[in-house]
Amino acid sequence: MRFRREETEARQRRHEVNRGWYWLLLVPLIGTLIPPIYNHDGPRVIGIPFFYWYQMLWVPLSVLCTLIVYRKTRGDR
Repeated sequence: MRFRREETEARQRRHEVNRGWYWLLLVPLIGTLIPPIYNHDGPRVIGIPFFYWYQMLWVPLSVLCTLIVYRKTRGDR
């Protein structure tokens, strides 16, 4: 009985430690949620206005953030 309680407490502590990784998911949200950050034409990359390439840059960055959070928190399940 004592072993199960210690195991449960250890699992809860690990969950609390891993819970902080979820804050990383806010980075892509904030990066695309505030248009004044990217609502301009320059600088251009290969002729593509900043407005477009900035948003497209967030696609792989969002995947990377999601992957990191998943890998760091999958032990919680």
